[in-house]
Amino acid sequence: MRPPTPRTRRVLVTLGATALLTLGSAGQSWASTPTVRWSSGAPAPVTELRLPMSVDAAPDASGLYFAYYTTLESGTRPYAGFQPKPVDSSGRSQLQAIFSSFNANATTTDSNCQYGADGGAGVSCAVRFPYTKGTMYTLVLKRAGDDGSTQLMTGDVVNTATGAQVAHIGSFRLPVASGRFRTSDAGFIEPYLTAGCAQQVTVTYGKPQGVEAGVTYTGGLPTVTDPSSGSCLSSTSTDTGAGRRVTVTGNQYTGG
Repeated sequence: MRPPTPRTRRVLVTLGATALLTLGSAGQSWASTPTVRWSSGAPAPVTELRLPMSVDAAPDASGLYFAYYTTLESGTRPYAGFQPKPVDSSGRSQLQAIFSSFNANATTTDSNCQYGADGGAGVSCAVRFPYTKGTMYTLVLKRAGDDGSTQLMTGDVVNTATGAQVAHIGSFRLPVASGRFRTSDAGFIEPYLTAGCAQQVTVTYGKPQGVEAGVTYTGGLPTVTDPSSGSCLSSTSTDTGAGRRVTVTGNQYTGG
C-alpha cells in the first residue's frame, strides 16, 4: 500500500546542480494506476536489495514512474524506481533513478539528495544517467552500516549483466531501529504528469534479489495488475527470456 493520501512521485534532478525540484501533481489517483508485487526470495530480512528493470521502448519525455516500495523491519517504507526523461544535451536518452524516504527522522549530507518527500517530511534522492533502451539496469539498495544510533541507506544503479556501477542515486540516514529490508513488497506504475496518460512505454522486470551474510537469494518475476476501476493507464504482460515484459498504455495514447 502507498501512504494514506495519494501522492505523486515528482522528483526532478537539475543536471550539474544539487537542487531537486518538485513538479505539480497530475491529480491521478492510486485507484487508476497498475500495481506491482515482488519478492526477493529471501527467507528473512536482508541488508541489500537488487531490483532489475530495462526500459525497452519509451518516448524521451517525462510522465511515467516505475517504482518499488521497500519496507524495512520497523515498517518505514523507502521507495525507489526509474523514470524516462528527455534527452540530454548530447541527444542521449536518459533515465532518472530515485531513492527516497518519507521518514521524518531521515537525514542526509549527500549532494544528490534534499529534504522533503512529495511536500512532506523525509529525504528525496535522484540522479539522471544516459541509458540504452533494452539494457537491464539494477537498483541496488543497501543498509550499508550503522553508527549505533543511525543506519546509512544507499542507492546505486548498476548494469545488470556486468555489475558495473552506472550511477550513484543518493544516501540518507534513518534511525538504527529501522532495520533491514523485508522480503517482499509492492510497487506501482504512475502517471506523475498528465503527459503520462498519453504515453506508451514497455519495460521488462527482472527477478529481484536479496543479499544477506554473503548469500544471494532470487525471487520470482514481479506481477503487474491493472486497477479494477479508474482511467489513464492499462498494462499487458508477457514473459520473455529476459523477464516479465510489461507494456503500459495511457488512454490518451494515439500511437506514433
